[in-house]
Amino acid sequence: MVPLNYRHLYYFWAVAKAGSIAAARERLRLSQPTLSSQLKALERACKASFFDRGKKGMSLTARGRTVFDYCERIFAPGEELAALLRGGFSAPPILRVGIETRVPKEAVIHLLEFARGRDRHVRVNAANACLEELAAGLQRQTLDLAVSCEELPPLAAGHARKRLAARLPVGFVASPAVSRRVTRFPSQLSKVPMLFRTREHPIRKEVDRYLGKHGVIPLTEAELEDADVIRQLAVKGRGVAALNLLAAEPDLRAGRLVRLDGRSTGIEEPIWFACSGHASQNAAVAGLVDALMESFELRLAERTAR
Repeated sequence: MVPLNYRHLYYFWAVAKAGSIAAARERLRLSQPTLSSQLKALERACKASFFDRGKKGMSLTARGRTVFDYCERIFAPGEELAALLRGGFSAPPILRVGIETRVPKEAVIHLLEFARGRDRHVRVNAANACLEELAAGLQRQTLDLAVSCEELPPLAAGHARKRLAARLPVGFVASPAVSRRVTRFPSQLSKVPMLFRTREHPIRKEVDRYLGKHGVIPLTEAELEDADVIRQLAVKGRGVAALNLLAAEPDLRAGRLVRLDGRSTGIEEPIWFACSGHASQNAAVAGLVDALMESFELRLAERTAR
């Protein structure tokens, strides 16, 4: 194990943020030779080079970028705490949101826009987590809101408010070239490559059930966790994809994708909200959580939803 010197790491983080030793030394109140030697000591201890030093200044190496990302998580909260203490605890209110990685990014964007529209003074801090981490965050009250594709497991202690915030309709879409090969839906899906979510994903299970019901034996082109990658592959003509229509809407509107099913498939991608039964001590945050739990909704354009 590399013995970490956190003071050296802090100096590295400050220099990386400032872009040069000269820019960072005044803030750190160190001479340029001293700061330079501290950085070299860190690199020697880690047996790695963290900066490319050239005529145009200093830039992070690939390893330096990795270390910087960790330093951000270590030192940035400390800077916020210092600012909070200096300001007499008058920092702006923060809505802490945990988001399951499978939640469509379009739904996250709508959530952020809703929050900003409701209260521009509340800052949103959103981070990805698995279902178990979301439940633990609510229980420990380190999260104000959890967003997931599945209903959260019951909390071991305390109570949580839960809400099925949205049901996003899922449709079968393909590029115009691929769509011309499917003249009868869904029976001819057996003759074209298909792009699937991984088998553990709840939507994949619904899609498999739908295809089995209609006697379709699919030709699997790829199985991917990331719906955005699936969408991009569908646009490139790699196969038919089953996507929630909120994610597919821009490409459908632009003609890059064509919807193959003429009416609803009955498949829906759920978005669940959950919050702790203990309201936030900040009234603005508590009010925003209540608004999200009661009023948030996702609407598709009428022509897309059909």
